[in-house]
Amino acid sequence: MANTLNLGTDGNWATKKGSLLGYNSENNNYKPLPFNFSRDSKATVINKDGLIKEVGSGQPRIDYLNNTKGALKLEPSRTNLITQSESFPDSYWTKGGASIQADPSTQGSELVTNGNFATDSDWTKGTGWTISGGYAESDGTNAALDQFSILTVGKTYKVVITVTNMTSSPLSVRLGTLSSDAILSILENGTYTVYGVAGATTLRLRSQGFDGRIQNVSVKEVQGFTSPDGTNNAYKLVEDTSNGSHKITANASASNIYTISVFAKYNGRVLQLASTSTVGHYANFDLLNGVIGNYGSLTENATITELKNGWYKCSMTTTSNMNTPIVSAVQSTTSAYQANEQGDGTSGFYIYGSQVEAGSYSTSYISTSGSTVTRLADVCNNGGNEQVINSTEGVLYFEGSSLFDTPDSDGIIRIENSSDATNEYLDFRYDTTQNRVQIVVRVNGSNQTTSGVVISDTTVNNKFALKYKVNDIALWVNGVEEITVSSASVPTGLDNLSFNNIYTKIKDIRVYNTSLSDSELTELTS
Repeated sequence: MANTLNLGTDGNWATKKGSLLGYNSENNNYKPLPFNFSRDSKATVINKDGLIKEVGSGQPRIDYLNNTKGALKLEPSRTNLITQSESFPDSYWTKGGASIQADPSTQGSELVTNGNFATDSDWTKGTGWTISGGYAESDGTNAALDQFSILTVGKTYKVVITVTNMTSSPLSVRLGTLSSDAILSILENGTYTVYGVAGATTLRLRSQGFDGRIQNVSVKEVQGFTSPDGTNNAYKLVEDTSNGSHKITANASASNIYTISVFAKYNGRVLQLASTSTVGHYANFDLLNGVIGNYGSLTENATITELKNGWYKCSMTTTSNMNTPIVSAVQSTTSAYQANEQGDGTSGFYIYGSQVEAGSYSTSYISTSGSTVTRLADVCNNGGNEQVINSTEGVLYFEGSSLFDTPDSDGIIRIENSSDATNEYLDFRYDTTQNRVQIVVRVNGSNQTTSGVVISDTTVNNKFALKYKVNDIALWVNGVEEITVSSASVPTGLDNLSFNNIYTKIKDIRVYNTSLSDSELTELTS
């Protein structure tokens, strides 16, 4: 048998912008057979080190998630509707019964001058503010106490502040001058530690009816924890000590079917993903054992995927419009929607990379920072030629997995006559029926067969071989002949291999220029 076209066989991948290299390995004489590739946007992939990395526009993605040889990743266009996908300390994320913390061991030097108010200096005082005796005091007038030019926009800071003698409230703590820069609203006496992202360069302590004293203020830049991309941009969600729900929420509305996902790592609690739409929209994720617990009646699909260093990607799909996405710490895999539970002030989980996308399954991570971002679809086609594709007989071999068990449209791997592509072709397809695959052979504008078979799971790695020869067409799946067609013609002028709307991870594509025997097909697909 002659294996005349290979793509990814034995982990052999070669990529560059706009091109993916297949090859002809006959007689161990390797001849290049490039495929055209396009994607007019950046995208992310899991690299050989198991880390999330970004690749440039037009660059094919070889994904190594749980796979040492890699797989070509082809995905549809998707938009991340969360506009601050990583900056959880930002005020974009509303905290309720929980806080977001950075890594305190990374904190830098003190940025506040005269933070203990030892002298009446270094601060700009609005109406009603005074400094004396080791504290700053407000008489309740709505005005600000500022220290200018000490922050860097976009950096994360740890703020510690002590308030005493309060008779009225609140006091707003802001990393910037706007109300949207507020990271804390203080309603009673105490020492508070909070993390936030600077929206401007000014530290502002704003009285909004606050009558009381500030005895100490500290601001230090901090880094996050090590994330799945290998840098220090993950954070820790920590529940407070209240008896209630412990969550953060964002504004990212999506219509119809939507999927929310987040990367998380165990720190004492179960992760719950949910929506404010209704109690039916939730799922619980056990980050210690990597399993899914209870989920709501309107949750259509939930998945948990292991990365490296204890990180998991957790995703939930529901079938109705979404309002505010919710990320909560709960105590059990059986916890109810937004469960009211007693927090201990220390437990939670690490968190990175949130995404909300309109669609029935989760796709690769799209990073955002201030606006929604769209990753465009991967397009790969025009591989092979008439010298390596035989029109009389042959085999199309495919090893890979579909991104979802019920695609929105047929995903097709096609060998065709490029001069008459609508009338002369043979297809392997992922069908829109759940877990169904199909073969279509079309000759002179007439379908010779449109046979299909349901397999156990199209989203796991499977091996398929489509054999074609006059009156001898068959599909082999994982070592078993599942479809047999004994009366059919074959297309003429076959000279091109292409991928049409197929969203998948391809480990291996091969074309053989002879029709293999049953024993050879069994061995090939087993």
